[in-house]
Order: sequence, then C-alpha cells, then structure tokens
Amino acid sequence: MSEPGGRSWRAAAAVARPDSPRYLALITVVLVGTGLALIGPVILRTLIDRAVEGRASTASVAWFGGLFLAVAAASQVIALIVSYLAAVAAWTTANRLRLQLTRHVLDLDEGFHRSHNPGELIERIDGDSSSVSEFLSVVAVRVVAAIALVIGVIAVVLTIAWWIGLAMVAYVVGASWVVYRERERAVNESADERRAAAELYGGIEERLTAAEDLRAAGAQSYAVGRFAAETGRYIEVITRREQAFLALWRNLNMAIVSGTVVALIIGAFAVRSGFMTIGSAFLVYQYTARIRQPLEDLSHDLNVVQKANGAMRRVRALLTTTTSLPDTGTIEPPAGALSVELDQVSFRYANDGEPVLRDVTIRVEPGRSVGLVGPTGSGKTTTSRLVARLVDTSEGEVRLGGVPVTAIPEASVRRRVAVVPQQVELIAGSVRDNLTLFVDHDDAAVDTALDRVGLDRFRGEAMHTRLGPGGAGLSAGEGQLLALARAWLREPDLVVLDEPTSRVDPATEARLEQAVADLLAGRTALVIAHRLGTLDAMDEIVVMEAGRVVEAGDRAQLVADPQSRFAGLLRRAAAEPMEAAT
Repeated sequence: MSEPGGRSWRAAAAVARPDSPRYLALITVVLVGTGLALIGPVILRTLIDRAVEGRASTASVAWFGGLFLAVAAASQVIALIVSYLAAVAAWTTANRLRLQLTRHVLDLDEGFHRSHNPGELIERIDGDSSSVSEFLSVVAVRVVAAIALVIGVIAVVLTIAWWIGLAMVAYVVGASWVVYRERERAVNESADERRAAAELYGGIEERLTAAEDLRAAGAQSYAVGRFAAETGRYIEVITRREQAFLALWRNLNMAIVSGTVVALIIGAFAVRSGFMTIGSAFLVYQYTARIRQPLEDLSHDLNVVQKANGAMRRVRALLTTTTSLPDTGTIEPPAGALSVELDQVSFRYANDGEPVLRDVTIRVEPGRSVGLVGPTGSGKTTTSRLVARLVDTSEGEVRLGGVPVTAIPEASVRRRVAVVPQQVELIAGSVRDNLTLFVDHDDAAVDTALDRVGLDRFRGEAMHTRLGPGGAGLSAGEGQLLALARAWLREPDLVVLDEPTSRVDPATEARLEQAVADLLAGRTALVIAHRLGTLDAMDEIVVMEAGRVVEAGDRAQLVADPQSRFAGLLRRAAAEPMEAAT
C-alpha cells in the first residue's frame, strides 16, 4: 500500500520551513502579480463598454491603453522577480536537504550500508533533492498563483452575475476533481520510476568500481547483460508512468476545452439577453482563459509533481530509517590505555541470518597487544567491528575500559579507538585532506604524523600535493602508511589494525612494522593478520575458527607448545615458501 500523499507534502513543508521568510516574500510578490493579472481584463472591459456606448474619446482610449500597458509591463517585472526569488529559495532548500540526507546516511550503521550500494544512495540524495527543488521553484509557485487567481476571478465574476460565478466554481471543481482522481496512480508510478533509477545507477556504480576484476575474469558480457536487464525494467516503469501522465493530461484538457466552450456560449447568451454588457462578457471570457492557463500548466507540470511526490516519499522513508547503533551513551571510560572485553558475544548481520560469531569471550588488559588469527570467514574482522562499535552484538556484551561500549558516547569511541582497515579509502584531494579527513589539525601535527610512518616526502608544502580519484598518485603501500598516519594523528587509546601489511612490498613492510610498533607502545592493540610474522611483537594470540575462539594465550607460551594451534600455523607458514620453491 502506498503512503498517503499528504504526508509527503507535509514532509516537503517541513524541509522548506527553515527558509520560510524567503517563501513568504515570494508568496507576497506572487499575490501582487496575481492582482495585476486581474486588473488587466477589468481595464479592457471598461474601455470596450465605453466604446460601445460611444463615450470613448481619444484621450480616454490613450489613458486606458497606457494604463493597460503599464500593468502589463509591471506584470513582466513581477514575473522576473518571482523567478529569481523562487530559484534562490528552492536551491537553498534543496542544498539543505542534500546536507541533511548526507549526514543522516553517514550516521546509519553498517547493516544499512550493506543493503544499499553507493550508486543507489547518490541517486536518492542528489536525484530526489533535485526533484524537490524543481517542484519548489516551478510548480509550487504556480499552484499558489493559481489558487490566488481562481479566488480573485470568482470574486469579481460574482459581482457581475452570481450565476456565472457559481458556474465558474463548478468548472474549477470539476477540473480539480479530474486531477485528484488520476493523481494517485501517476504518483505511485513516479515513485516506482525513482526506485528503478536508483537500482539502475547503483548497478552501474557497482560494475564500474569492479571494472578491472570484470575485465580480468572476462565477465564484460555478463555486466552488459545485467545493464540491459536493469535498463529494460527502467524503461518499463517509465512507460507506465508516461501512460498515467497522458491519461491525466487527456482528461484534464477535455475539462478545460469544455469549460472554454461553455464560457463562450454563456457569454453570447447573456449579451443577447441583456444580462450583461459586451465588456462584461469579454471579461468573463478573459477570466476563463486566465483560469485555463494554470490548469494547462498543471497538466504539463504533472510530471514534476509526480517525481517530487515520489521523491518526498523516498526522502521521508530515508530520514525515518534509524540506526541500530543509537548514540545514547553517557559514561566515559577511564583515561589511558583501554581494556577490551568480549563477554559471550554472538553476532549475525541479519536477524534471520547465520551467526558470524558464537559465544566469543576475549579479554585484553590495558596496554597489551593481541593478534587475531584464523582462516578467512572465521570472524576476525567482525570482532574488530564490534570493538570499534561499527556494529552491535546480537547477544553478549562488549566493554571498553570496563564500560559497555553501548554506554559510551559515540564521539568518545571515535576519538579513543582508531581503526586502520585492510582496504584503505582515499579520496581525490590533497595528501593533507586524506590524512586529516577534513578534521582541524595544525600543520605541525600533520608533519609529525607523516614523519612517524616514513612519509616525510610529503612534509611542509608537499602535504598539499593533489591526489587523483581513489588516491591516484600513491602506491598501495603508501596508502596503507597514510591510513596508519591517520591513527597517529588521533593519539588513540585503543588501536585496531586489520591486515596492516597485506598490500605492501618487503621494504615498505619493514617501515610499516616499525611504525606500528611505535604506535602500539603504551596502547591497547587488536591486530588481525594472515602474515604471522606481523604478530611477532604481540603479547597474546587469539585463534578463531568458524566464529569461535578455539585457542587463546600468551604468544611465547603458544609458540613453545608444539601442540598449540598457533604453533601449527607457524610451521605451516614456514613450510609454504619451501613447497613453492619445489
């Protein structure tokens, strides 16, 4: 069942409310323009009646003609002012909406982002905001002007002949009923179109991101086939929306043409019967034509209305999506290195999904470093996400410094826990921007962080070196070092490293290991690694398999015990290079 359209427009009104002074000024100017539109036919009516009665002198004709031209010129000036004010107000509102949606999406948890790809979210944030902007800058202004015009026209016509005024009321009500009857189908089809567009653009983004892998696997035909199928669905939805629009346009125009014909017949009958003057009949016809114009505009703008209504439904749905990680914490853990405790923790990414972690219990004392090892899919990265509160447990509890992580303010967790992921995300911007991520740090702190990870070639003015999309201009190893420098810059109390040497050459690995050792000194650390040599400096080791902790203990003791799983992993790792050589 579709959401009632009234909620969408109330949501649009809420979005526009911060700019209400601009919209009030805009409405005032629109009302002035409507008043001028009503005055013009009245001037012509007076002139025609004077001419018919023989009372139109050359001077009076010139005076009324000049007055009419002055009103017409003023109307054009008002129209320009309306266009300018509408554009400024609409873009201000739309940009605020984009910012609001962006902040909201960034605050949503990983579960949301796992089910929505970036292309889809871009379409929802930018595309839907643009639809709302177009509505506010074009259609909303016309609707306000149309309502004011209809009220003014009916009021004037009622003073001429009440029965013609009532007929005009019936005409407007009939045309409005046609719009109301057809609008729901059109709006629903428009919402479907926006969803189909989001899926199409999301798929395009996904395949462009994976272009290199697709080429390497020879899967271009598959990618093109997926694109063709998604495009076909998009075209099908567009066709249905256009059909709904055309049905409304056809019925509305039938009502408009019928109203115009009736106005001509009534005017001719009234003049012939002596109920009104020729000037008054002309006035009624002119007013009918004036009412016809906004109705025709509405039929042409219905596509914008459809998109805007569908967009506001989607915007409202997005803004009412709540994170599963509410920021309600009020307790600060003790200062200094943080202890880490996972107490009987289980986790699944979906309520009905298979558990990724099962009854995991780990304790790390303050200032100690722990290496997490295990095969792919054993739950190591998920464990690190729980510690950094990127996700919350399904069962059990995670504590930092003895405080449940859910009871700690989010800002405190982000400040005191630094995560260095395996896949480093870099942006098109300067080295400094990629290091600070636009958080305010002085240049001396940036230089120090670069020095600590061996990226001193970017010190000083060189920190403003521009990088291309995805950090083009840095090697994979330098990107990993830059991610480590981000952690240095924050001076955290707990460091989580996910495969810190997975993408580096031996020379860079040596630099990275020294930087890691310096960073971990005096801090609690959780280090995930497949290269077991990375864990030589760890105090403790936790071995995971199938989402469970199968072994944990002091690293030296596990190495000395030939029966331990960790010792077995070390022997296997040592044998692999020899096997490769043979």
